Amino acid sequence: MANVRVAVRVRPLSKRETKEGGRIIVEVDGKVAKIRNLKVDGRPDGFGDSREKVVAFGFDYCYWSVNPEDPEYASQDVVTTVYSSILPDIL
Repeated sequence: MANVRVAVRVRPLSKRETKEGGRIIVEVDGKVAKIRNLKVDGRPDGFGDSREKVVAFGFDYCYWSVNPEDPEYASQDVVTTVYSSILPDIL
């Protein structure tokens, strides 16, 4: 049986996404990506909607590449280095 490792990278919005009113709805906390459900975000808890406001998913690697000034920012070089280190395991 093969091991599967999964990585996620949150990127900044494109100019078009920003122009169309897009928002970043994902935050990274270590190896967890939390996704905010905007459809239920403004409703009070328990108000006719059983969907979660925030859903968390665990990954082997999570990278935040939205804001270069953020201390948790992962540049392309960081991501490439990590991907390069795991690629030999799968080739």
